[in-house]
Amino acid sequence: MMRRPMRRGATAARINVLVVVMALVVITAGLRLVQIQGLDPQAYAAQANSLVKRSQPLPAVRGSITDRNGQVLAQSSPAVDVTADPSVTVAHADAIAAILAKYLGGAPADYLEPLTRPNTRYAMIKRQVPAHTYDLIRAELAKAGDNAQYGGGIWTSTNSIRTYPAGTLAANVVGVLKQDDDGVFRTGAYGFEYSRNTSLAGVDGTEVYQASPAGTKIPLGANEVTPAEDGTTYQLTIDSELQWTAEQAVRKVVDSSQAKSGYAIVMNVKTGEVLAMANYPSFNPSDLKSAKADNMNNKAISAALEPGSVEKVLTFAALADSGRVTPETQVFVPSKLSSADLTITDSEAHGDLRLTASGVLAHSSNIGTVQLARQLPKADLVSYLKSFGLGQRSGIELPGEATGWAPPTNMPDYSRDQVAFGQGLSVTGIQMASAVAGILNGGIYNSPTIIRSATGADGAPVALDRPAPRRVISEQASALVNQMMESVTGPGGTGSGMALPGYRSVAKTATAERYDEKTGRYAGYTAGFIGAAPAEDPQILTYVVVDNPVKGRYGSTLAGPAYKEIMTYALPRYGVAPSTTKAPDTKLDW
Repeated sequence: MMRRPMRRGATAARINVLVVVMALVVITAGLRLVQIQGLDPQAYAAQANSLVKRSQPLPAVRGSITDRNGQVLAQSSPAVDVTADPSVTVAHADAIAAILAKYLGGAPADYLEPLTRPNTRYAMIKRQVPAHTYDLIRAELAKAGDNAQYGGGIWTSTNSIRTYPAGTLAANVVGVLKQDDDGVFRTGAYGFEYSRNTSLAGVDGTEVYQASPAGTKIPLGANEVTPAEDGTTYQLTIDSELQWTAEQAVRKVVDSSQAKSGYAIVMNVKTGEVLAMANYPSFNPSDLKSAKADNMNNKAISAALEPGSVEKVLTFAALADSGRVTPETQVFVPSKLSSADLTITDSEAHGDLRLTASGVLAHSSNIGTVQLARQLPKADLVSYLKSFGLGQRSGIELPGEATGWAPPTNMPDYSRDQVAFGQGLSVTGIQMASAVAGILNGGIYNSPTIIRSATGADGAPVALDRPAPRRVISEQASALVNQMMESVTGPGGTGSGMALPGYRSVAKTATAERYDEKTGRYAGYTAGFIGAAPAEDPQILTYVVVDNPVKGRYGSTLAGPAYKEIMTYALPRYGVAPSTTKAPDTKLDW
């Protein structure tokens, strides 16, 4: 068989074309190299670098919240965000989903979508998974099969989770975090978590690194880290043991009286530190699904109510400081008293009485209080009330504090009469507790505080800005009010049944008609009891309020027993020595 000879001309032509093509490729590559390295090397280098540069946040650790003795009330524990690379996990999605459901909850079907999601190498599985839970997941994935097929597609990034070891204890004070748009609980929503959110949260850092097109960090690539600044840790003034006692006492009276709600405030008279602030009903910050929004509020600072007869302590303090009353001041108290087109009566009907100022306070006489208060110019009365902190926020380091309402100086006479015995104005529990504490503290008012100390992430103390104590009445007037308040717990006083074993004490009862803003009428009652001990030098004060009870209404019989239970526990706990002197022989009538 003969082969046809190849023509030399055709072969040469093909070679020439190949040479030309290769020359063009070399020239093009050379021009591109000149452009990249010669004309604008920095721009192209930056563009290339950006294609492999990745950034991830470095979350700051939120500061802890403890009680005054170091018991943890809120803390951040190690956690991770669990993610998947669907291109890897899709092959064994069913097995991986079963393992995830076992430890993260839900059904395996809930995890199939992110494990098999097409056209992506990133899918969020769950945020803020406790670190120990992920360790269990990782161990079981390793047992299931080859790590590259099972665990190789599951990734994590550092995060943290907020826990509340004390459960419901002081929950209304401590507060809770809310869920942000990305599903992470990181921002304070109630209580101290909200009011100090910025300093507790700290400042997140960032890590910028070079990665492969698949997203894997290049070990020797450029890496820039801006460290996170962890949050401030706070030690509160709250005493967990005393807080528990107060919460149980309030719960008992609210349940037994079928009241709407109740609270108790326990305060150090000398410093303004809040030792306990109990609310009931309350909530569990670890079980927000069961929590009711209204129960998450701290009514001791957010609910403004007419104080009723506790207000008489402030009225008598103003009268004593202005030199208009002493414990022996004589008052003729008729059975009723006209005030404009209204008639003022006492809680119990009586004939004409001859009472001393101490007797007026001991019997909680509205009529006697009004007669004494009419001696005081209205402008002076309002000035005293404002100096005691009424009509303004106390400044306690908690959110949602109401201002209440103090009357103007040009109020009509009948309004002055009502204000004198606790109607026609509104106060919060923290305002009233702080006011009475200041009156009993030799006339020195301390702004209430919930913070005992603060510590930065570096362990250094953080300075706290606190208002300076201020004088509201004279030391002499304070002693006079103290003596008159002691008659309340003495024989014949409305609080005689609430005398504290071993201690002389001062107190005031309150049975206030409850004003309903929706109807514009008075309906129901608010029962209150405030007191302090020892009477010789008051150290600890407790104020209990029971709002809208169905069974019972008097402060002495509803709020009084809770007060007594709390004080009986608090006084020896704080080393307050029992009284060694007898109460003065104060006459209640003449």
